[in-house]
Amino acid sequence: MSDNQSSTVSDRVFHNYPGAAYILPSDEQEGERLRLQHRVWKTAFEGRILLPPFRGQASYVVLDSGTGTEIASQLAPGAILHGIDIEKRLFPPSHPSNMSFSVASITSLPDEWSDKFDFVHQRLLVLGLKNKEWPLAVEQIFRVLSPGGWVQFGEFGDWRIGPVTEKHRRMYKALLDSRGLNLDIYADLPEILQKANFTNITVEKRAIPVGSWAGKEGVGSRNNFMSVFRSMKAFVLQSGGLGFVETEEDFDHFIDAVEKEWDETEGAEVNAFIIYAQRPAQ
Repeated sequence: MSDNQSSTVSDRVFHNYPGAAYILPSDEQEGERLRLQHRVWKTAFEGRILLPPFRGQASYVVLDSGTGTEIASQLAPGAILHGIDIEKRLFPPSHPSNMSFSVASITSLPDEWSDKFDFVHQRLLVLGLKNKEWPLAVEQIFRVLSPGGWVQFGEFGDWRIGPVTEKHRRMYKALLDSRGLNLDIYADLPEILQKANFTNITVEKRAIPVGSWAGKEGVGSRNNFMSVFRSMKAFVLQSGGLGFVETEEDFDHFIDAVEKEWDETEGAEVNAFIIYAQRPAQ
């Protein structure tokens, strides 16, 4: 990588948690993108954020992994919400009084949290957890859930919109594979949950339109994904381009071509998945 490339691609703040695989920034620009992502996600699921049937309780204790304040509005006023992340940079500066935060990893939760939570929520950690860490994370969630408690995961799935996008997906997968990440974790989670003894495993799928052909909604969702893709420039170039690009200019032109294909392909969609399951009551 040239000096010019280094100065251009390294001006974002990234996670520095020891051993972390996360390959997105943790700066304010990323905070803005996450807020856009939340709007895209909420729209895709008809304004719903939490799908499991656990709202009958007057009050309950909730763990939010990779946290924000998004789920707070979906909870009863008596709920107690605790958020964790591997870094505190993106903890919201203002939050409801029933919400607290701590720096922790979902793969290693405190022993004293066993059987503590009625619900665990985790969304879009495909770039945060290594493939080998997912079963451990699910086991930890099972342990900290109270009997009868629920877990919900949300992940984006596949997108095959055209030849440029398919080529980009191969590059994206090669990058994630090189870092031990699993692009298709949305498809593997039901089996991981089953092996961890969860029951009532349910998958809900939604198609999100992407590109200017779909109007304001399509532009917003397109911008969210393109921001993610462009943020990966440093990692792709540091990996030698993975056989897809050679220079920063190559990378930029590639992502521009993907964006153009999305804008011009009527029906272009990205799939979103919510997977939820229950720890047995007995």
